[in-house]
Amino acid sequence: MTPILTKATNRKRRIGVRVQDAVFGALRQRADHENKTVSEWCSEQLSEIARGASPFQIAVISEVAALQNITINLIHEMAKSRTLSKERIQQILDAAHASKYRDAEDKLRRALSRPEHLGGVSGRNESAG
Repeated sequence: MTPILTKATNRKRRIGVRVQDAVFGALRQRADHENKTVSEWCSEQLSEIARGASPFQIAVISEVAALQNITINLIHEMAKSRTLSKERIQQILDAAHASKYRDAEDKLRRALSRPEHLGGVSGRNESAG
């Protein structure tokens, strides 16, 4: 009998979760698309979550934060019936871009600290593996 080959891994803990059939089907499709087992794919995704936001997420959120700041400040200026000169618009843009990464980090930290961002998981079961 030929032994089953297993991948070498430094993983030592096991996490068991229960999901609905539809969620499992979606997970299987994502894993199949990357030629991985559901367990491998889920483990990688959970590791990503544990590490925090990716550089891509930070970049996207920082641009969204800058656009929000620009929009709010332009609306505020217009609501005060102020004329917007090129210089004033540039000041608003510069201020938004100067704070966008700090604002993005704050938004991501808040989002990642909320347990509901994991969605679709119904219960947790940690055990030594």
